[in-house]
Amino acid sequence: MENKKWVAGWGAAVSTVSENHTDYVKDQTFRYVIFPTIDGEALRLHFSNQFGKEKAVITKIYVAKCLHDEHIKPETSVQITFGGKPSVSLPAGGGAVSDEIPFSFKAGEQFSVSMYFGKLTQIVTGHSNNGPYIKKFYGKGDWADKETIPDEFYGENGPYVFLHTIDFLTNPDCHAIVAFGDSITAQPWPDCLAHRIFDSGIRNASVIRKAIGGSRMLREYSYRFRCHYGIAGIRRFESDICQAGVDRVFILHGINDLYHPQPTGRWSKMNELPTAEEMIENGYKKYIEIAHKHGIKIYISPILPCAKLGPFEGNREEIRQRVNEWIRTEADIDGVIDFESAVWNPENHLEYFSEYDSGDHLHPSLAGAEHMAQSIPEEFIR
Repeated sequence: MENKKWVAGWGAAVSTVSENHTDYVKDQTFRYVIFPTIDGEALRLHFSNQFGKEKAVITKIYVAKCLHDEHIKPETSVQITFGGKPSVSLPAGGGAVSDEIPFSFKAGEQFSVSMYFGKLTQIVTGHSNNGPYIKKFYGKGDWADKETIPDEFYGENGPYVFLHTIDFLTNPDCHAIVAFGDSITAQPWPDCLAHRIFDSGIRNASVIRKAIGGSRMLREYSYRFRCHYGIAGIRRFESDICQAGVDRVFILHGINDLYHPQPTGRWSKMNELPTAEEMIENGYKKYIEIAHKHGIKIYISPILPCAKLGPFEGNREEIRQRVNEWIRTEADIDGVIDFESAVWNPENHLEYFSEYDSGDHLHPSLAGAEHMAQSIPEEFIR
């Protein structure tokens, strides 16, 4: 393994599991499918129980190459260990990193991570990403090293629990890109970017998604049913980007700082609406400062069009326009990722092009996500 280095090859944000998922599991297997865009010779898995109120025990964990969907190739199964032991106890508020596990694969060769919880285990820390490229499976019983599992209802919105980053031992020219933001980034465009990277023959870049649906840059939520929106971006940014091999970060963040405050809001009132100056000085400039402190290049997208969202009349749109103008013309960044112009209606820049609108006027459709990924200049990726 000489002349190799560790690079984060997969990632999810660390947040609180939403209330529509169970608080405890027992005798359950979770299986997550990973799509690598760089080669690997070994793995190192990172787990967090940051928001748990009690220890969480993962009885056993296996990685294996995929056959299709929830099916794996059992002969390729390798057990993950922690100090040579097959199980791990994550303390409340703490985490763990696995041993370095030999496991060879090529870019594009999907593999799965299967976790079995034998004892009653509190599920509080995790995060849900969704989209057509996300594959997660869940079944009663111990199926961690078995070819398939009796898949139960889990759905694309089922959370990644505890597992938040996987490092690959890979070639020395490889690097990782962090995709940072809110629900728009928790949805498909980072996956579309990963597939663009693979399909174009680039073999030295991975995409690590560190995005939380509902996330704001400057503020967070005390209500339990909104805690899954995560801690403020500015508080999690440094830990999210400081992963193995990360040398650049792509940011699309800020829409929820403007959208969530409501005149009758129970969990985000109008006094939480920031000014453009607050967003710039206390949000974006802090991101830039932190990234450059760690030698990480930073690319920021203007906030996407919002005209068809009810609250975006008056000064909210003025704030968005001022923020976007600053990103485009004044920010000390390494480049602008112009997702705004990638999805706007050419005849009305204040709203989505219809094909790129998911229908809620906030999130891009899959076609919009694919177009966003394709719009990123190649020199920002390589």
